[in-house]
Amino acid sequence: MVGTSTAEVAAAADRRNATGVEARAELLRALGDPTRLAVLDLLAAQGSRCHCELEVDLAVPANRLSFHLKVLRDAGMVGVTRRGRRSHYHLLAGALERVHAALPSAVPGEQSMAGGAPCTLPTGVVR
Repeated sequence: MVGTSTAEVAAAADRRNATGVEARAELLRALGDPTRLAVLDLLAAQGSRCHCELEVDLAVPANRLSFHLKVLRDAGMVGVTRRGRRSHYHLLAGALERVHAALPSAVPGEQSMAGGAPCTLPTGVVR
């Protein structure tokens, strides 16, 4: 692959192995809820937000919001800072880049399925 660094090739290979695919799936599962996506939208647009502000903005009960924030923390998407008795949540550095990296994409040097690569069946297989 001309112009592709060793690190890029290794990252592409890691995306497809069982561990890499499972890690990507876990991250996407964490994002697979409208409330969690709304939390990420707010934090990306407005920066750090207090738990109580998120409750009001999203109209979500405190206990449900705490659950969703825990899922996002466990996925490595948001961090929390305590300020007195209040918890302020923020996007972690590189969080949105991790989401982008978890999405399916063409790997440099690989042929796209849109290219119409012919299917090659083993000898003796009838279509």
